[in-house]
Amino acid sequence: MATRTKLVYQDQQDLRQHTSKVVSIAPVSTLPELDQSLIKDPSSDDHVLITEETIFYVQGGGQPTDTGTIAPASSDSDSVFEVQAVRHPAKGHQILHFGRFNPLTSRPFSPGEEVKQSIDGEKRDLYSRLHTAGHVLGFAINALSREGVLPPLTESKASHYPDSAAVEFGGLIDGKHKAAIQAKTDEFVAGAAAVKIHYWPLDELKEKCTGAEDFVLPEGEEKGRVVEIEGMGSYPCGGTHVSDCSKVGKIEVKKISRSKGVSRVSYRVL
Repeated sequence: MATRTKLVYQDQQDLRQHTSKVVSIAPVSTLPELDQSLIKDPSSDDHVLITEETIFYVQGGGQPTDTGTIAPASSDSDSVFEVQAVRHPAKGHQILHFGRFNPLTSRPFSPGEEVKQSIDGEKRDLYSRLHTAGHVLGFAINALSREGVLPPLTESKASHYPDSAAVEFGGLIDGKHKAAIQAKTDEFVAGAAAVKIHYWPLDELKEKCTGAEDFVLPEGEEKGRVVEIEGMGSYPCGGTHVSDCSKVGKIEVKKISRSKGVSRVSYRVL
């Protein structure tokens, strides 16, 4: 059975560089068809790299993939693998780093070779702010619902992409409540509550987390990763986050749209 890639970023979110070892490197064309389809129009230059550990965020949970480079850990080589996307495979637990070598200066890596992973820190910082902001906004809307300012609502899903960041709720939120949502969100950000990572058994996770009724543990796992914002609540979440709410910056509630009984509240961070 293939060894599971260790997701180092889940517990060390501040790392921007990390040394690991190569498990395999191969052209994308050698992958099963379902895995080849994870990137658009792969060419003969596209390769897939698997390492023992990774600090690259694996796209999912509403958060975009990290990008960056992977290069030999030794300083006597100028080979660089440009990581363009990172995905979970259709089967198994070995994370797929999709990218290309510079054909003029690079050589393929060898299994067992030590390599240095470097992620785009500016992107990671933005994605972490957006993800935490989505949680803060969700908690703000839930709080207003409990207070009776908003009607009863059921949180459904969220996107934390820069151009489409939004949280969705079952139930109708009138546009007149935008100011109240903005005010509650501002209050939560100003409170600078700590953001903490936990690993809880399924029963505890379902009891304590918002929107976890149908949550299923990843295959082979006995505990689920939880992101808690102190004093607000918790979500089951595999994403990256800032250390406290003040580091999100300003959350701007952009728009409230409604369709077929679902309200979508879009946002951005400034």
